[in-house]
Amino acid sequence: MINDNQLRMTGSIIYSLIWTMLVSTVLFALTGCGGGDDPPGEGRVRVSVTDAPIDDASSVVVQFSGVAFKREGEAAETVQTLSPSPRQLDLLEYQEGRAALLLDNVTLPAGRYEWLRLIVDNQTNVRDSYLVLNTGEECELRVPSGAESGLKLNRGFTLPADGSVALTIDFDLRKSIHAPPGQEGGAPDCSQAYLMRPTLRVVDDANVGAIAGAIDSALVTEACLPNVYIFSGSGITPDDLEEAVVAADVDPLLVASVGIENGATSYRYHAAFLPPGPYTVAFSCSDDDPTLDDVLTFAPAQPVTVQNNLIATADFAPPAP
Repeated sequence: MINDNQLRMTGSIIYSLIWTMLVSTVLFALTGCGGGDDPPGEGRVRVSVTDAPIDDASSVVVQFSGVAFKREGEAAETVQTLSPSPRQLDLLEYQEGRAALLLDNVTLPAGRYEWLRLIVDNQTNVRDSYLVLNTGEECELRVPSGAESGLKLNRGFTLPADGSVALTIDFDLRKSIHAPPGQEGGAPDCSQAYLMRPTLRVVDDANVGAIAGAIDSALVTEACLPNVYIFSGSGITPDDLEEAVVAADVDPLLVASVGIENGATSYRYHAAFLPPGPYTVAFSCSDDDPTLDDVLTFAPAQPVTVQNNLIATADFAPPAP
């Protein structure tokens, strides 16, 4: 269990490093030409980063130094180094559709790509990747093999001839950040080092929509930890967020944080980068620890259908008297 001075992780949603990391997401816009047995043409690659929220941390900073692409049929990968220098990104600044650009107008041969990976700087006792708790403690964030093997995304994509494709990758930080016992050697003001074992989601950015809505303030009681759970499919019985999904359980695709704007009378949420199709949306005030099989209380779930390039609405209010 993570104590009060450590990171308490609850449900997750996809908004701005969708990969909702780095997103929990990275956005790729790819354009290319060529095909068949002819020499491949070249396409333009744009890579951005987006993320899903996490509780009890004010910053989650990751330093990226490059992006590697593995084209089908080629033995070696193509590594694009970030120029003029690596970029430190606070993933929590890129939510609700916001994304940070990593690469822009980088040329690649057209064709089928087996995977891509983000290369992360992660030296011990170096302020490259780190986490700041809400208590103000700055702790080292270790990404196992981040500099060697990187954060690999095994889903392939095709850079079509005379066409383009855009992908978004979301870091699910609530599932990705861990504070295992014995991880000493944190930053000077933090004895605990944290680990990132990224949980990532990739979508085709040209074929996504969103779900947004209002939460009546009467539902957000004093002890409430409000979140909206988004499940793929209709008629889903809502369940908690777990690192290891039990066969009988259905893990949420993402968990959207809930906030209130100045002058507003109700709370709002926004879940972006969702592929078109049916979803089940549920609101909960319960504390959800992804390391445990929690029993949560949900407001009545709502069916929602997401359409391409549109925002579906699902509001939550107290039951009528």
